[in-house]
Amino acid sequence: MKKWLLFLAKLAFTVGCLWWALSGQRLEESASFWPKNPEWTWALAAIALGGVTVFLSAFRWWLLLVAQGIPVGLWRVSQLTLIGGLFNLMGVSSVTGDAAKIFLLIRDHREQKLAITMSVLVDHLVGLVAMALTFFAVTAGRFQAVESQSELGKTAIKFGWVYFSGGLAMVGLMFVMASPWVNDRIHKRVTNPRIAKMRKVPDIYDVFRKKWKLVLPALAASVVMLPIYYATFWCGVRFVGSDTGFVSVFAAMPVVDAASAMPVSISGIGVREIALKTLMSDLVGLEPGISVLGSLVGFATGTLFWAFAGGLLFLRPSNRTSMKEIEETTQEAEA
Repeated sequence: MKKWLLFLAKLAFTVGCLWWALSGQRLEESASFWPKNPEWTWALAAIALGGVTVFLSAFRWWLLLVAQGIPVGLWRVSQLTLIGGLFNLMGVSSVTGDAAKIFLLIRDHREQKLAITMSVLVDHLVGLVAMALTFFAVTAGRFQAVESQSELGKTAIKFGWVYFSGGLAMVGLMFVMASPWVNDRIHKRVTNPRIAKMRKVPDIYDVFRKKWKLVLPALAASVVMLPIYYATFWCGVRFVGSDTGFVSVFAAMPVVDAASAMPVSISGIGVREIALKTLMSDLVGLEPGISVLGSLVGFATGTLFWAFAGGLLFLRPSNRTSMKEIEETTQEAEA
């Protein structure tokens, strides 16, 4: 019951955000919102770029799994990444893409449950660091235009600075707390066996510090992946017929990505469109309707298309399992 209420709340918020994003647009009279002759080659390009994004995301996670000594092939990790994308879209379920990936991989490596779970956590942290580096690089000068034109745009930039600065501080603190120098002192006087078992978590986390030669390529893959992922939304804008350059979209996307990552709407839909509409209007004066449709097209081609591909993989006998079983595993992990 609770998951349905949460889904309905997210659905209502998503619809509200889309209404806000589209407010003021006379769609029936706006040729720019849905052009008579859309450039479908840009949609195909977005699909291709979305596929590259999936591969680089899988490659990043695979490097982190290798660092933990988990014997799994890159092709299998790519399959799980696609399946995870499917579950991320299923807002009606309590199962996330991370839970699905962890569950399916644990079925093959039951003795390494904690290491697999930690690899997914660190995978997100590596992505956060890459996004923060990208954000700080583009805000060095490009976003000054935003700060002088729009209160909402200025708020978005401030949110980005707080979000990414806090994220980097959290990552640094986690590495410090997991280091042997700190970890040994924390557990030195621990006698409770249950608490003593918790030492395995920082020990596994510290493996990534020791295996930095694998973590750095994972970070590099993430840095390369981000502009490719952001390019799917640029392709969406070009699909509508706008000649907006990639640099402008790239400058806006780190903040847009951070805002849409908040778990308040279904797959970030609505929040993403509002953020991109605001920032693109402030940066280059792009018509709001173009930004909104470009964002939706970019999401549909670069993310939704590959989520459906993950659905086809999930239906294969080797991957099929009941939703109830996955949900039970998720609830046990949260308990």
